[in-house]
Amino acid sequence: MNRQDYQKSIINSLSWLSKEVSLCNSMNFTDINVHSEYFYRDLLNLAFGYELENINILEPNSAAIDLGDSKNKIAIQVTSTSKLDKTKKTVNKFIEKNLYEKYDRLIILNITEKTSHKVPTIGDGNYMLDTKDDIWDIQTLVTRFNNLKDSELYAIHNFLNEALYKKPSETLPKNTTTILKLIELISDEEHSAVGEGYIIEPFPEHKIHERFSDHSDFLTREYVLLYQDYGAVLEAVEKKSDFGQVKIRRVAQHLRTFSDTILTECDGNPKVALDKLINHFVGLLQKNGFEADTGATQFYILKQLISCNVFPNKETING
Repeated sequence: MNRQDYQKSIINSLSWLSKEVSLCNSMNFTDINVHSEYFYRDLLNLAFGYELENINILEPNSAAIDLGDSKNKIAIQVTSTSKLDKTKKTVNKFIEKNLYEKYDRLIILNITEKTSHKVPTIGDGNYMLDTKDDIWDIQTLVTRFNNLKDSELYAIHNFLNEALYKKPSETLPKNTTTILKLIELISDEEHSAVGEGYIIEPFPEHKIHERFSDHSDFLTREYVLLYQDYGAVLEAVEKKSDFGQVKIRRVAQHLRTFSDTILTECDGNPKVALDKLINHFVGLLQKNGFEADTGATQFYILKQLISCNVFPNKETING
């Protein structure tokens, strides 16, 4: 790999982490923010020669800062919030606790994406934070990394690979990872059904109660129960992940064709066919080395049924 390869790898890794943090925060999985403190402590120490320590360990419940380097007199708050009110609160606490006497500089590191504040500085006569130079995000880090030597970029590249690219289930909850992997699996362009879309979109109105009237109570009850646990998860995945419309269409295309085949094999019984469909995809995920959350799989398939991407209306197939 050359210098440009290392730079691209670093950008991809940090961008991936930023999206993961946004996704977890949207579902109130805030533990990842705590893990980020340790991650960025080690990354910044490696990249810039800092001697940052986690202040929350040395001084539990410390205000304003998460990481501190008493030798280089740098304090850093690691945050996923970019609102001006939060920035002001951080600076005010930094001043209130007289931390400016120990640290010459306060840096606010936003681990998602920073906001450009209209005010140039925040603070008072004791300490002033420059909102342009003292608020960092992924783009800031990447720009600063560009000034490093090739050997230093290589070390960062290796650190990111080791720290980030482990089993996804070690960082994201299993239900979230299951849905992500299902979308990846079903949207695989190698599927034989890719491209076999439907000219006429199916109509979900009355589908369950009319087409599957004998099983409508069961299907509705299962969906409502599962929605309580997985509805917000799926919504967050769809909003925060980087899956484009092409992949979403591939999921629909494959599920429509494949699920109708399963339904035919099960003599039109959606309850039996649904179980077979869910077991099929759970089995595929297991073959790929991932222990799936069965409930998340069941909810995702049921959600697609509600959208008529599973067991599509016969008039759609014949049309």
